[in-house]
This record gives sequence, structure tokens and C-alpha cells, in this order.
Amino acid sequence: MRALVYTAPGKVEMEQRPRPEARTGEQEIAIEVAGVCGSDISGFLGHSALRRPPLVLGHELVGRRPDGKRVVANPLLSCGHCEACLSGSQNLCDSWRLLGLGNTPGTFAEYVALPATQVYEVPDSLTAEQAILTEPLANIVHLFRIASPQPLFRLAIVGAGTMGALALLTGLRAGARDVLVADVNDQRLETMRKLGASTTVNAGNPEHVAEIQGAAGRGYDLVIDASGSPPARQMAFDLCRPGGQVVLLGMAAQRSEINFIASIRKEHRVVMSFAYTPVDFKRALDLLITGEIDLTPWTLRMPLERGQEALERMSHAPGVSLKMMLEVAARG
Repeated sequence: MRALVYTAPGKVEMEQRPRPEARTGEQEIAIEVAGVCGSDISGFLGHSALRRPPLVLGHELVGRRPDGKRVVANPLLSCGHCEACLSGSQNLCDSWRLLGLGNTPGTFAEYVALPATQVYEVPDSLTAEQAILTEPLANIVHLFRIASPQPLFRLAIVGAGTMGALALLTGLRAGARDVLVADVNDQRLETMRKLGASTTVNAGNPEHVAEIQGAAGRGYDLVIDASGSPPARQMAFDLCRPGGQVVLLGMAAQRSEINFIASIRKEHRVVMSFAYTPVDFKRALDLLITGEIDLTPWTLRMPLERGQEALERMSHAPGVSLKMMLEVAARG
């Protein structure tokens, strides 16, 4: 089968790989489109210790089962019998695996085989551009579920990429008011305003940041770091009100320094949010089916064979694009 393989930092190449064989309890999925995640970009650039060449990247997909049914798939594989799994926290499984990570081939290929329990049918009314958001949106559904903000909460989001945009849309539906989004990309900040942000700020401009912190008053009830860079993490704490909650989602940097003394004095509550459970995945799909979440105007398609160009673009010059999809199968 055709596969786009990560062969060296900053380089992917088309190769022929063996077609996976579906074992007992598994289903083979013929992939139509594969989504490019920020973690795939990190791997492509050589910044991910768990993504080493040669590896087929990718974990988001829209495809078809052998019976022709359109599907999406939960790419986070858990054991099902450890304490975390039995308690409903499959994202904290002792031996979790993810497509396109470690030794597990990903979705930048024609086929993948997965346990049938990981596969979800989608209606024909749901476009590929909508359906491909199921996995990233599941992360955000999980975040809000564990953060459990109070009604009419003030929300700030640091990072205006795909996850920041999904956090904005989901937050508005969860009752957020007076939403601030910070980023260093003016084009993406303009998009956030179109999606419903009350205020946006270019975090690369110290004067603007100082102004916004002054205008924020005591700060925001819930602040989400959807970036993971050291400056973004500190900004999340800076924007949080005394007694408020900071949720760390972004994983751009392995380590960063935080002014913990200031946050201790403000009694910040800190939550780390990682991945999602099957319940979160199903709820995310339901939100997409009802049309409540949609980033179609900011979604691009490129053929799998142009994967090098697509990954370079999303790495260095995404512009207004929030989502890149690689076309694996030709459109019928």
C-alpha cells in the first residue's frame, strides 16, 4: 500500500508498505483522508522523542470499512483491564498506544487495522472536513469535562491553532462569556474573532499584552494553554484570576519555568488535560453531527503525495488555515 513515511527531521517520503492484516476483533479501514495534527508537525520537525524515523505519522482519519460504511476511528488504544481503564480513564492506561506514535504505524497510508470497538460510523451528511475534527475535538470535550467551569465563566485561551479554535467554540457552548484569545499570528486572531472571541491580543507585542492584562481586571475564571510554549504557559497563569483555574493542554515544550510564587499567592488551581476517553470521543462526534462545531472554511486538502509540501506549510506558514487534510484515496 502507499504510505507517507517520516524518514528524517523535516522530511517525509512516499513508500510502499505491507497492507495491515485485520486480526480477530479488528476491522480494516480504507483511509480516505487523514488529518494533520500539531503533534504530527512536532514529529515531522524532529521535536517528538516518541516519533522516530522511519514511521508512518498520523492518527486522525475518515475512511470506510469493508462493508462500505463511512467511519472515523478512535486512535488511542488502551488495554481495557488496568486500573485506569476499569475506572473509565482509558487515556491514563498503563500501556496506551496511539496510531503514528512509537512503533505503531499511523494514518498517512491507505489502510489501517483497528479493534472494532474503536470504530464509529458517521452519516453521509457529515463531510470529511467536519468528521476529521472528531479526534481533536475529543481532547477539548475531555478538557471541559474535567475542568467543569461554572456557568457564565470568563474564558481566556492562549494559542489560536486548531485546539484553541475548538476550545473557543466548545467554551461558548459550555456557557463562556467575555472570551479572550492570545496568539502571535494576526491572521489566526482574526479568525478567532469571526468564531466568537470577544477580545484578541497579539502576544508577541509586549505593549498589547500589558494593555490586555490591565483590561482583564482581576483575571479570567478559566484559562487554557493550547500552545505549550514556555511563554504561553506563563501567560496562562498571568491571565488567571485569584482562585481561578489554569488548564495545561499544549505540549510544545518538554519543560518550562513558571512563576509559581505568584500563582501560589493567587491560589491558582492547575489541571493537566491529556487526550480523551471513549465517552469524550463519542460526545465530540455527536457535536459534529449536529453541526455545532465546524471549521470547514479554514480546512485545506492536499494529496498524500504532496505530504512534504503540506507539512512544511503547516509547520512554517499556515496562514489562516487551521486544519490540513491529506487525501489518501481519490475522491469519487
